[in-house]
Amino acid sequence: MANLEADYVHKLVFLGNSGVGKTSLVERYVYDSLSTELGRTIGAILHVKWVTYREHKHKLVIWDLGGQESFAELREQYCANATGAFFVFDRTRPETFEDMDAWLTALRAAAGDVPVVVIENKIDLESNISEDRVHTEIAKRVLRFVQTSATENKNVEAAFKELVREIHNRIEKLSG
Repeated sequence: MANLEADYVHKLVFLGNSGVGKTSLVERYVYDSLSTELGRTIGAILHVKWVTYREHKHKLVIWDLGGQESFAELREQYCANATGAFFVFDRTRPETFEDMDAWLTALRAAAGDVPVVVIENKIDLESNISEDRVHTEIAKRVLRFVQTSATENKNVEAAFKELVREIHNRIEKLSG
């Protein structure tokens, strides 16, 4: 983008247990690449991506949070002032889905009722969680849902577009 003046700046946070693929999703989206040597994220790593949605320039400041339990007390600080979030779980590890409420509680305490997109990652692998259970739990919480594979680059951009759309619609509602 020639003119780097944003119409909107959004702080987006990636939430989820360690090893669910948060960093892979961010790398795939922001850099269109996937490192083969990804380790665990310690603390938070920031990435920036510019997108245009409905003729508005959106600057996405993406926070990739470490998922280790040792960082649990820092989650609310990282989530402060977020305008949107992704909760990512690994379809091969049911416990990563079961921890959704703990992550969402920390997010809501720090940022309020911001748009959230739930990402079921690793769709290139066999699921160990029933599809009905996933859909029921997400519907109960009235959240958006996208299935992705960072490895195969499936629906990664769609997940980000969904969150930007949700945030933009909220902005329009509040200003209109």
